[in-house]
Amino acid sequence: MAAVDLIGSYNYALVALSVLIAMFASYAALDLAGRVTAAGGWTRAVWLLGGAGAMGTGIWSMHYIGMLAFVLPIPVAYHWPTVLLSLLAAILASVVALGVVSRQKMSVFRALAGSVLMGTGIASMHYIGMAAMRLPAICQFNSFLVALSVVFAVLISLAALWITFHFRDEKTGIGREKLAGAVVMGAAIPVMHYTGMAAASFTRSDMPADLSHAVSISILGTTGIAAVTFVVLGLASLTSSVDRRFAAQTLELQEEKLQRSEAYLAEAQKLTHTGSWAWRVAGGDALHLSEEWYRIYGFDPENAPPAFEELLRRTHPEDRAKWRGAIDRAIDRKSDYEVEFRILLPGATTKYIHTVGHPVLNASGDLVQFVGSSTDITERKRAEEALREQASLLNLTHDSIFVRDMHFVITYWNHAAEELYGWMAEEAVGKVSHQLLRTVFPVPMDEILEELLRTGRWEGELGRTKADGTRVIVASRWSLQRDWRHQPVAILETNNDVTERKRAAETLRQAQADLAYIARVTTMGELTASLAHEVNQPIAAAVTNANTCLRWLTRDQPDVEEARAAAMRIVKDGTRAGEIISRIRLLFKKGTSERELVDVNEVIQEMIVLLRSEAMRYSISIRTELAADLPQVMGDRVQLQQVMMNLTVNSIDAMKDVDGTRELAIRSQRAENKQVLVSVSDTGVGLPRQPVEQIFSAFFTTKPHGTGMGLRISRSIIESHCGRLWAADNSPRGASFSFTLPTKAEADE
Repeated sequence: MAAVDLIGSYNYALVALSVLIAMFASYAALDLAGRVTAAGGWTRAVWLLGGAGAMGTGIWSMHYIGMLAFVLPIPVAYHWPTVLLSLLAAILASVVALGVVSRQKMSVFRALAGSVLMGTGIASMHYIGMAAMRLPAICQFNSFLVALSVVFAVLISLAALWITFHFRDEKTGIGREKLAGAVVMGAAIPVMHYTGMAAASFTRSDMPADLSHAVSISILGTTGIAAVTFVVLGLASLTSSVDRRFAAQTLELQEEKLQRSEAYLAEAQKLTHTGSWAWRVAGGDALHLSEEWYRIYGFDPENAPPAFEELLRRTHPEDRAKWRGAIDRAIDRKSDYEVEFRILLPGATTKYIHTVGHPVLNASGDLVQFVGSSTDITERKRAEEALREQASLLNLTHDSIFVRDMHFVITYWNHAAEELYGWMAEEAVGKVSHQLLRTVFPVPMDEILEELLRTGRWEGELGRTKADGTRVIVASRWSLQRDWRHQPVAILETNNDVTERKRAAETLRQAQADLAYIARVTTMGELTASLAHEVNQPIAAAVTNANTCLRWLTRDQPDVEEARAAAMRIVKDGTRAGEIISRIRLLFKKGTSERELVDVNEVIQEMIVLLRSEAMRYSISIRTELAADLPQVMGDRVQLQQVMMNLTVNSIDAMKDVDGTRELAIRSQRAENKQVLVSVSDTGVGLPRQPVEQIFSAFFTTKPHGTGMGLRISRSIIESHCGRLWAADNSPRGASFSFTLPTKAEADE
């Protein structure tokens, strides 16, 4: 069936309505531009975004009513997520427009850049809106008209920006200039829109339209869009007018806000028991004392501010020198000061005060006053004292206990801590704990504090340095202490020295590694004859090929090609011998465990090469079934070779003296839970009658000269790799040993 072009028509009432909306949106934009220009700070941002929202809504509404004005002889629906995207494009274009015209100056470059961005945004809104159409037809565009519509949008945007910038004065009111600007800006959108609509042509299609997330717009819907648009634009204009009317009341509102802020500050100071103050250096008279400060110090705010000498008399006699000294040093150095001291109130009440002061300098750099805060920390001090009393009860234990505040400053240090770390209490108190002890944490400090604040406890091992430089490892337990307001005030830390235990564990690990090495070397020693045969084969072949090469070269007419072929065979045989020797050396190598990605099939094949002669010696055939797609495992190559060697040698030993078929089968395959499964099966004498698990016990053996450690070591190696090793009967006779290893993917998880 031939394609049929669809002929559309326009509903001129809706066309006129779309142009009217565009002009109304433009007038609202001109009105809002004055408010954006006059505003500052976050208020400007609010006006800018609000104005852009109103203006963008108007542009978007014009566009959709203009599209609804275009009538096709087929049903048309609109994909509403794409419609919302076109609305966002219109709002972004409006942000650019208002941002440019609200600047104090508009350079040629800024005007051109703004017009390009605004025009591009309007064009994007239009063509994104066209993309939202869902209809049984194919839409094609005329490239020339598309480009022309974009050019129109940019040029008319430039004119609109220029007019808006020069007639944005909020005092112009409803005048000819503002109306002219609204007409020009309003014309930019319809001209571009209807040029863009003219660029589109529609051809009927037999393919049904995708109506998912699509809606059809009725006459009622069109009326609703227009009504909402007029309401939004009207509210924007009304808001601008109201803002002008109440601009004169801004100062009064700010004063009210200031009073509320002062009330909030006073309430916050009351909750935190912190009073603010300011005092003049010359004369020592107070310039400001907050209500909470009066409450803390017990003075009557109705009376005159207390003189400096009155404050000195209210300070505890034992702390007066410390308080006065901190202030005098701050005056001399023109620096901040921080001091804790006690005050005595009428009635012999004692309070602990934490004061922080900051110097204020004039333009000449002279110190004129101090401002700061005084916090009542009496409750915190009482909590710390109670904590010290609790800790002192534990002085008779062998546990190292100390208390520190939330800044990690040590406030208590018991006798056991002195013995463990070598610092006396008077040396440790007042120091930052992790700096004094040069603590090495197992995880970042932020994670430890997060858990401590969440659960109230933390446990872990820490590395620390004693006074004599010796490193120790301690098992540390932290307990968070809170005050009556449930605020964290201190941390009680209990430590036990586990250095020797860690050393013993390391010694045991090394002993196990040495034992595995000895077992590996012993097995290799038992296979000396077979290994020598494996090495001798490629060497003998190399000698034969070397003689052949000489014969080809010493003929009356040397045959170079045959000699070259013989030489290549020599290289191949030498390489083979070298590989066998390298594998043997690797098994004899003694070193620390190194984990890497290992191909299990390669390990199996390497062991078959080394043990093939031993198997042939007893007429044992070796059959392999190795999965081609076997994933790699993360492990120690030498240790896995040792496991394969132990299991293979055990199978060979089990078949030495049996009659009938002697077959060794080695299989590898994928297993469940992202694991690799390897099995070694034989047709030997089978498992002993004892419980199967007993063969994995240390020193259990069925061989006349066995050590009983091979299977024990093999299981330890597999378990250290997070795997499992087990044994079962093989059918019809013999035994089967299997083990699993996690693949790299499971190890990463």
